[in-house]
Amino acid sequence: MAKSLKNVVSILLLLFLAPIIIATVQTPLFPQQKLQTATEQEAPPKEESKTAVVYAAQLDTKTAAVSEILEPKKAFVYFTHSQEAFKPMLAAKGDKIATYHPENNITSFQEQITSQFAFHQLETDILGPETTGDARQYNSIRPFVQEALAHDEYDIVLDLHRDAVKADIATLQVGDESYAKIYIVVGGEHANHKWNEQLANNLSIQLNKLVPGISRGVVVKSGKGVNGVYNQDLSKNAILIELGGIDSTEVEVNRTIAILAKAVSNLFHQQITS
Repeated sequence: MAKSLKNVVSILLLLFLAPIIIATVQTPLFPQQKLQTATEQEAPPKEESKTAVVYAAQLDTKTAAVSEILEPKKAFVYFTHSQEAFKPMLAAKGDKIATYHPENNITSFQEQITSQFAFHQLETDILGPETTGDARQYNSIRPFVQEALAHDEYDIVLDLHRDAVKADIATLQVGDESYAKIYIVVGGEHANHKWNEQLANNLSIQLNKLVPGISRGVVVKSGKGVNGVYNQDLSKNAILIELGGIDSTEVEVNRTIAILAKAVSNLFHQQITS
C-alpha cells in the first residue's frame, strides 16, 4: 500500500514538473531565432557599404577631370616699347621723373608676371628687352617674335605696354586698394584681327568679372596715323595690353598683374571658374 502511494506521488510530481522541463529545453531555441531575424535586418547596411564605394569612385573621377582641366597653358610675353616707365617707380628709386627709362621700366615686372602666371597654371616665356634692338619700333621686334612663335605653340601672345594716360583714367580704386587699369588694343588691318578681337573681348570680360572696372575695354585701331597691325598678324592669339598709365605705382601694377594672370587662366579653365 505504501509502495503504491509512493508511485502515485511520483507520477503526480512528474506531471507537475513536465511543463517546466519542456519550457527549459525549448527556451534556447528562441534567442537563436531572434539572432537570425536580426541578421536579416542588418542586410541593408551591406547596401550602404556598396554605395560608399561607388561614391568614392565618383570622387576619383571628378579629381581626374579637374587635373585634366588644369593642364598648363602657354603664354608668350614681350615688350615692344620696353623702356616705357612709371613716374612713381622712378621717384621711389631717386631717378629723374620721366616716362621712359633704360632700366626702371615695364620690363621690371617680368618676375611678377612669370610667378603670377605660374600660380594660375600658365607657363610663360618672356622675350627679354635686350634682344629687341630699337625698342620703340614694331619692325625691330618682329623678327624675334616670329622666331619664338615658329619654335613653339602658345595659347596667348601678349605685347605689354604702359599707356600714356594719367591717373584719373588709368587708376581704379576699390575700397582701400587701387589697381592699374588695363586697356586692350587690337590692330584691325590684318587677316587675324577678328580672332584677336574676340580673344581681347573675352579677356576684358574675365577681367571685369574679377574686379569690375579694371578693364577699360577693347579698341580696334586702323587707318591713318596708327600701326594697324602691331605684329598681331603673326598669331590669332595675339593682343596688345596697355598696363596702367604714367602715374601708376608699383603696387598697383603688381595687383593688376595678379588679376591679369587669373583672367587669362579663366579663359582656358572656364569649367572650374566660379
